[in-house]
Amino acid sequence: MMYIECAHNNFLTDSTMFEQELEILQQRIRKSSIGNAQSISLKSILESNIPNNVKSFFKSEIEWELYKERRREPVSTRFTYAQSDIRILQEQIDLLLIYNYTFGQEEFLETCDRAVHFLFNFLCRPVWTLEKFLFDEKDELSLEELGIKFRYCSDYRYYWTIAQKYFVSKNAQAVKKDELVELLRKIDKEIIRDNSAVEIAAMTEPFFRFMSYIQDIGGESRSRGIPVKALSYFFDDKHLPALSEHMKSLRERSIHSMQYDELIATLQHTFLKKGSYLERESSPHPAEQASAAIRETLLIPEREKNSIVAALFKNKEQWYSDTINEIMAYRSWDEATLALDHFFTMNDIEPFSREAILLTNALQSHFTNKSTV
Repeated sequence: MMYIECAHNNFLTDSTMFEQELEILQQRIRKSSIGNAQSISLKSILESNIPNNVKSFFKSEIEWELYKERRREPVSTRFTYAQSDIRILQEQIDLLLIYNYTFGQEEFLETCDRAVHFLFNFLCRPVWTLEKFLFDEKDELSLEELGIKFRYCSDYRYYWTIAQKYFVSKNAQAVKKDELVELLRKIDKEIIRDNSAVEIAAMTEPFFRFMSYIQDIGGESRSRGIPVKALSYFFDDKHLPALSEHMKSLRERSIHSMQYDELIATLQHTFLKKGSYLERESSPHPAEQASAAIRETLLIPEREKNSIVAALFKNKEQWYSDTINEIMAYRSWDEATLALDHFFTMNDIEPFSREAILLTNALQSHFTNKSTV
């Protein structure tokens, strides 16, 4: 175990299993960009033959520094900085400042070191890394600051895509750390709940692709793939403890690394054919199922229900039932409407579509009738 400086944070990670890959990647980045030169512009880094997620990290470092510098500048209210043509011109100037920023050799190497450590952490444990990285030691960030910091994370883009839409829909100007972490967990839960073993394995694809690139340039042929210990961390980050434990059991059987197609085969064989852990983790607890069975059925015509299931739930009847039961379990319509709004946001559903309105009206009627009983 070692402390790793990751952009603006220090946090613990087990980097020993990636020690060789870290060195190989840093050597390639240096060779393909700055080489032995004393300095290099960001524009040249972005034009070099290095991974795109590394380029994103370098660019984000400068965007973040410029943002902080802009915040320190005094702004007179006598000038109309918000005027559209002035704002556009300012953005163009900022872009030129960013692209022409020059890294000295020492600063380049320090940034490179932070970049590769950050990327290994983020690809292996995305939510854990975001929790440590985004807020630093703060409890709250403005939505603008959060957006800038998410630019460091060019992989797993869906986190920010969904989170941004969610907070904008709430007219949020600032986001608390606990609130964001809870949302990231819910995003993973929603994705996992409706996916097969193959699709869950596909969530690791950015990690495998990154490792494959490093192993290709390093000429490594003996130990391809990702260490099962790292895969254990990945599934633990997704709150899939059975998958995490299964990876640990493979390691105990002297299986130390796994390629992408091997992971798919393992998940299909172990968790689908034997009908076990993955399905249990994704489905409600038996007590929850029993509770759902006695809940009042949502009063909605069969024809409209079929239309809602098709349009909003991808023809998945069980998904529809689970979601409706979950929303109907709330004590009031005020609480339920927040859950319904969250469902629409998470699944990119237009709340004013015909089916969404039908579902909203049916649920509202249910809570109205319940309150008058």
